[in-house]
Amino acid sequence: MVFAVAAGVGVFLAFLGPFGSYGAPLPDRLIFWVTSVLAGTGLSVLTTLLLPSRWRGHSGPVYVLIATILVTPLQTLVVQLLLPLIAPPQIVAEISFWRHLPNVAVLMLIGTSAAWLFQKRPAGAPAVPVQSAPAAPETSPFFDRLPPALGTRVLCLEMEDHYLRVHTDQGNALILLRLRDAVAELRAVPGAQVHKSWWVARTALAGAERGKSGWELILTDGRRVPVGRTYRPALVAEGWLPGGRKGEEVDHESEIQEPPKNPSAPSGTARISS
Repeated sequence: MVFAVAAGVGVFLAFLGPFGSYGAPLPDRLIFWVTSVLAGTGLSVLTTLLLPSRWRGHSGPVYVLIATILVTPLQTLVVQLLLPLIAPPQIVAEISFWRHLPNVAVLMLIGTSAAWLFQKRPAGAPAVPVQSAPAAPETSPFFDRLPPALGTRVLCLEMEDHYLRVHTDQGNALILLRLRDAVAELRAVPGAQVHKSWWVARTALAGAERGKSGWELILTDGRRVPVGRTYRPALVAEGWLPGGRKGEEVDHESEIQEPPKNPSAPSGTARISS
């Protein structure tokens, strides 16, 4: 879809003839503009895919700026190579790489922003507003188990053997508690158990997409959480996942749990007994 739009933009620019290109024959203008726009779009999409996905939800402007800096020199080379199609030799000789660079940078900033917005929301993701997880009621005994530095804005809970890793917007801690007991203590917080080893706060949900083993939820911090087959119908009904044919589960068992991780808390992680 994005490349079809890019090709259309290239054709439009070819007929418009901006930056003095209107003096060149139409076939040459078509080759120049369509190729330039498609190349720039490809570079922008590739860069936004290669950069860490967790940056998409946290540092949009920085993400776009870094991608633009990376692709602009390459796109400038593409323009330099195609320039003889629309400009006479004497003009080509006068316009250096560095003279083209600022103009290309502006265009690539626009293109990279569009590519970032296109990649930000995965295909098939339900329309879920992205917002900060609200502070849960502090009267819940659940928060007495956490270090104060973690705050009360819970993103998700992850079961690790007999322990529970609590992820908040300030970090994570490992506590000795069963997942079902934690869910009961957090009943006042909007959320759902999405897998036998995971619970997710509703406001931490940024989207969803199909992975190799089934559906995965994408959280606001870039984390990907597997969706268990047992829990999928309820999540579809509540709008966490798309319904209909798009929501049909792939022929893989998503309930297979990975081998238990080492329950020993890593350096810098708090372990608190209930």
